Amino acid sequence: MRKFMLASAILLTTAIGASSFAMADKGAERSPAQMQERHASMCSDRSAREIGHLAYLEAKLKPTAAQTAAWTKYRDTVTAQAKANEQDCLARPARKKGDARPSIVERNAMMQKALETRLASLKATQPALEGLYAVLTDAQKQVINKEGREGKHRSGHWGDRDHHRGTDHKPGMSGKQEATPAPEAPAQQ
Repeated sequence: MRKFMLASAILLTTAIGASSFAMADKGAERSPAQMQERHASMCSDRSAREIGHLAYLEAKLKPTAAQTAAWTKYRDTVTAQAKANEQDCLARPARKKGDARPSIVERNAMMQKALETRLASLKATQPALEGLYAVLTDAQKQVINKEGREGKHRSGHWGDRDHHRGTDHKPGMSGKQEATPAPEAPAQQ
């Protein structure tokens, strides 16, 4: 029985390793045109997700007739920023097979440009967001506070994570810290 289990484990490990190797090898075979196409797809996907999220948010908020103008201004501003970010992304060249990894200086410059672009986007949408927020009901404010994307990092959505609320996030915990009782004072004599 042990020999059978050992043989099965070896066979399974070999199959998994072979499929991983085949997948990695397939990625190495991409032509420059395929890599550029993948880059363009990633750029347009981000924009599409942002626009899709706006539709989702509108369905959740259910703006009233009195709120429609503020909602439309916000939606149009965010959509314009998403399209501008898509064009900025498309303007960046895709890394090609064999390209050297950028140096730390180049990576820091790219990070700085990305942060400046994100800041400009936030500054452009902030007035429209403030105008919308001012006309929302308390229930709608709860929805946009929870479901809105402003202030969240695109890849990590860190705006609503526990570690930004000052709590420890550990698997299996609710995100709330339990209060530790203060040590008792020694009895006075």
